[in-house]
Amino acid sequence: MAAANTSRRSTAVGGNGLLVLEAQGTTVQRLTHQVVAALQAGAPALAARWRTDGARVAPGAPVLDAGAAHSAEVVRALDALARGIGGASCWQDDLIRAGWALGTEEFRLGASLHALLKQVDLLEALTLYALETAAAEDETATAADGIALARRLQRARSLLSLATVKGFTEAYFTEVRSRYRMLRHDLRNPLGTIRTAVSLMEDETIPAEMRANPRFRTMVKRNASSIDTMIGTRLADTATRDDAFSWHVVSLVDVVRTVRRDLREDAAEAHCDIVWQLELPTLRIDALGAELLLRMVIGSVLREAVPHTEVRVELESSDRESVTLVVRHQAGEQRHAECEAGLTLAERLAGRLGGRVWRDEAVHVTLPVSMSGDEREDVAGAG
Repeated sequence: MAAANTSRRSTAVGGNGLLVLEAQGTTVQRLTHQVVAALQAGAPALAARWRTDGARVAPGAPVLDAGAAHSAEVVRALDALARGIGGASCWQDDLIRAGWALGTEEFRLGASLHALLKQVDLLEALTLYALETAAAEDETATAADGIALARRLQRARSLLSLATVKGFTEAYFTEVRSRYRMLRHDLRNPLGTIRTAVSLMEDETIPAEMRANPRFRTMVKRNASSIDTMIGTRLADTATRDDAFSWHVVSLVDVVRTVRRDLREDAAEAHCDIVWQLELPTLRIDALGAELLLRMVIGSVLREAVPHTEVRVELESSDRESVTLVVRHQAGEQRHAECEAGLTLAERLAGRLGGRVWRDEAVHVTLPVSMSGDEREDVAGAG
């Protein structure tokens, strides 16, 4: 981009004394047309890259087969972003439709809401890079022109984010309504049987020996047990750990890799490398909570790690209820005050997440593990 722009606007004083700026239709309009055309032409390739990178950037994002690297909804969202940047007619309507469809699609594919938000951030980053590449080819454009385009992108992306989240949450609520409708149906069946048995046992028109039939008590006991099992599994606290809100089957390697990418500048400044044990398990955890907690812990130990050493993440233990990771690093002779303050905050965050952080020779991070609905019912059935 050039350091200065040619004359783009003429200034005049209107009858009311206010300045009137009259656009001359020069660099910024030509630049906008150029980058919009490039974005629309490259939408399929960007969509494929978004899907591939999204699984790495946001643990919990859908992972599709190579043959289904992207969906039509992603391409439509990119095209709507391009129309929003260009200020096309009805661009708001296009973005709302595209965003809603994208959110619905991501829910259907099993994404978590937090992963979806990170994916929308990634979509903006990829789009911004595409705009930057296209704008670099125009030698007459100024920095101000580039910022104007970035502002248009931010405006369009904001609307796309709102529509995407709304489409996702509405799809989620539709599933929740269906789930509770099924639960009500499943509860009413044994409850109806119990009512029938009790009614027969209390009906004085029936001979006493029939009312005392043990079969009625067995029916009541069996169906009451069935109701108790459904309450224990489908209305338990663990049942609230929904895939749509953080709880997802993810590889801890992917979580640590994401943290490493986010902390690459901190690691470079500390002259350290973040490494991990290759055999870290795949579990159903709060992926975003784990990411934030590990980011806080690793970011803290980087402040006191000896330069040119490693910060290593290893598995300490794992069972049905929790997983514990250990973060090892070589510290200096004295513990760093900022590191201690960061770990104190990490302890508080871990408590809110149902986990724990503590320190001895290394830093230990315990995270809760959640079973899937099918696993909970299997355990209840075995009990």
